Amino acid sequence: MAISAPRSRGWSTLSVVLHWAIVVLIVVQFINHEWMVDLWRATRRGAEVDATTQTAGWAHVVAGSLVLLAALLRLWDRFAHGRPPYPAEEPTWSLWLARITHALIYAILILMPIAGLIAWFGMIGEAGEIHEFMWTPLLVLIGLHVIGALAQQFWFRTGVLKRIFVPGTV
Repeated sequence: MAISAPRSRGWSTLSVVLHWAIVVLIVVQFINHEWMVDLWRATRRGAEVDATTQTAGWAHVVAGSLVLLAALLRLWDRFAHGRPPYPAEEPTWSLWLARITHALIYAILILMPIAGLIAWFGMIGEAGEIHEFMWTPLLVLIGLHVIGALAQQFWFRTGVLKRIFVPGTV
């Protein structure tokens, strides 16, 4: 017999807040990526960097750590309090695609920051390469996630967007 999380009436307030916090943090990561690359290269060479590069680079490290924390908290909340039921109007194939997409997004949201932290604090170039490699698959999965949410909302008419904006909505 499989153990499953309890069913929830809707996404919890914590889950909704963490979802949008992760979105904002990923945008921050995109914005300050080049400064982090400059800081990484300069640090590896033992070179000096300007204050903006130093600050934005460290902001990248902090924001990445927060992505990791938020993803882990969101997973904990999902398993502790359950998730809302999938919309009945949605076909089985799209439910499976959503499950796979979510699993891969979570995997990257956890593994990418870990690789980045190992690279930065251990000065391990290979971990940095793994960290950077994960960016493109993450963007593809986010794009698929957004397209899926829009398809649910406007094609299947499940009202799914309200669920991720208004906690407790089914």
